[in-house]
Parts: sequence; C-alpha cells; structure tokens
Amino acid sequence: MTYFRASALLLLTSVALVGAAPERVPGLKEQQIVVAAADSGSWPYLAFPALLDRGDEILVSYKRARSHAQDPGAALDLVRLDPVSGRASGRRALAQQDGHIMQMGEWVRFPNGDVANYIDAQVPGSPTTRAGLRVVRSVDGGQTFGPLERVGPVDGVEYGYAFDSLVEGRTTWMLVMTFANLPGGKPAPRARAPAGSVDVIRSEDHGRTWQFVRNLSREFGDVPINESAFIRAGDGFLVTSRGYDERERLHLTDGDFRLRRQSDLTATHAFIASHVGRPRLFAREGQVYLLGRNVREKGRPMQLALFRLDLATLGVASYATLDNAEGANVSDGYYAMPYFRGEGADTRLHIITYKALRPQPPDLIRLSFRWDEVK
Repeated sequence: MTYFRASALLLLTSVALVGAAPERVPGLKEQQIVVAAADSGSWPYLAFPALLDRGDEILVSYKRARSHAQDPGAALDLVRLDPVSGRASGRRALAQQDGHIMQMGEWVRFPNGDVANYIDAQVPGSPTTRAGLRVVRSVDGGQTFGPLERVGPVDGVEYGYAFDSLVEGRTTWMLVMTFANLPGGKPAPRARAPAGSVDVIRSEDHGRTWQFVRNLSREFGDVPINESAFIRAGDGFLVTSRGYDERERLHLTDGDFRLRRQSDLTATHAFIASHVGRPRLFAREGQVYLLGRNVREKGRPMQLALFRLDLATLGVASYATLDNAEGANVSDGYYAMPYFRGEGADTRLHIITYKALRPQPPDLIRLSFRWDEVK
C-alpha cells in the first residue's frame, strides 16, 4: 500500500453557460493504493470497481485483466476493505469463465439480506459481444458466494449489462441494458450497434425472478443512452444517463418511471464537455449528488468530479474536482463509488476508483476528502 497527502488552497470559480456553478478543489486529499497493478502478475489491468458497504467492511469487486476490453480470461475479483484504514484483505476471484471476459460487476443487496453481483459477461468480437448477464449470489450477507450463473431472459429479453439498483420494502428495481445479439434485443435508435435500450426491471422475490417495467430509452424520447443511475426523488425517481451522443442528461420521472421533465447537462454547463463516465447518484443531507468521470474541455485529460444537483432546475448547483485538477495524463480511470465515515465536521467522503497514468496499467485506489470541503 502507498499513501500520500496532498494539500491545495480551496478555489472558488464560476463557470457555466446558464447559471453560475462554483467549483471546489478540496484542501485535503488522501490517496491509498488498495490493490496495485504491480502486484497483479500477468493480469495487471485493475478496473471498474463497485462497492457494497457492509458496515464493518466494504466489499469491492473489480476487473483483473490484461487490458480495458477484449481480453478473454479476465476475472472479476473481490477484495474486503477496512472502511476506516482502507487496508485490503481476502483478495480472491469472485467470477471467472474460460474464454469469457468478466467486465463489470454491480452489487445488489436484496430485502432478505442476500447479496448478489451482476456481471457484464463478454466474449471477444468486433464490436464487443455480450454473452448475457451473469450473477454470483451470497445467502450469508456477503461472507461466501455461490457459483457463477446465467440470469437468462426477463419477459423474453436477455440483458447484458446492469447499471444500478434500488431497494424499497420487498421491491428491488434494477437498470439494465439490452443488446442486439441477445434474445429480445434490438438496436436502439442512434445508438452504437449492437447496443439496445436501457430498461427498468423489478423483482419481488430477492432477484430469483424479474419483470420488465419500462424501456427508458424510448420513454426519454428515443435517446441513445447506456450507463445510467437512479435514485428516489419524492414520489418518483431521478435518472441520469450517459449518452452515445456524448451528452449527460437528467430525467425526472413519476413512480412508474414515466417522464415528467428532463435536461441536458452537457448543453447547459460549460464544465461538462461530454458525458459523465459511469455516473453514480447519491443523496446526503437533503442534497443529491452526481459522481463520475468528467472532461471539462474537449481534448483535455479526464478528471473525477462530484456535482451537486439542483432538482428544481435539473442543473448543477456546484461541483468539486476531486482528482486530476492538475491535468496529468490519466489514460484510463474514474469509474467511482462513494462511502462515508465519521460525524459532523469529521465526516470523510471516501471514493473507490481506478486510475492509470500512461503508460502504466491502472491501480485500484481510495481517495478520501473532508466532506465539508467538497459537498
């Protein structure tokens, strides 16, 4: 593990096409390497982490591979993280299949306490070929996991990529994507083939079976979207979507995922030059935040950004540049997830993400901030 502390003055600027949104650069940032590429042998490309907060430990799944994509044999690994110290233990393979690529894992904690990881399984091809959504499940809250299984069709459609989930009472919703090569999948208008629609599905039996709820791509106006996230907003939901047209959008829906209104953050704000990579939404202290990879100017290096949203205008009220404010040559990274520890002025925001500085492969890292400086 490596560790450093970087300090900078708190900067406040206003840059926006419509409405001012001050930027915050944190005065304190701590970084730790959770799993190092140098310690990963012939599979040093560590990417796409997802986390599940179990209280006394954080479960982190991530791809252990040779490259960003097109690397058969790539595994989805699991590491257990001490939430305070950031120390990692129990590193092991969570899912692996000969000839397949375990590309993305998405955690779901069901109402009965079961924990599952839904995996974007792929096989080599041009373009990338989805093999159908896979899942591993734990019936003891995340202590042990069963075998890799295929999810299979949901109301005649087989999905390939899971983005996010939300649990309320006995109901679990999940955002998933169709692909033209899988049963029931059709290319979406203006999307890159063979990508299809982003759908909402629902389970009432802890993920044993699922039902189709709504095609969000169609509901939002046949927009070409892929990676998406959602959160409860009043009696409805707030969805954010990454577009193949290099747009980041917000969509406010009712409780049945019917569109009420939407906005284009890329068109509205000059500091979002494209989509936000692997967007994540979370709520804290009555505010809603969008976290993900951002490019402030076309042709400039990627950064990790945290946007505080204004639900009245469906715009950005303020934002924090969490990493790479200096503009280093980050060649890949910033699919990120947050968790919190501490209280009051001592509250820390911890981010699990990955980062590669060219020409090195990416490490799995933890970034930590004073919440008061970035919120």
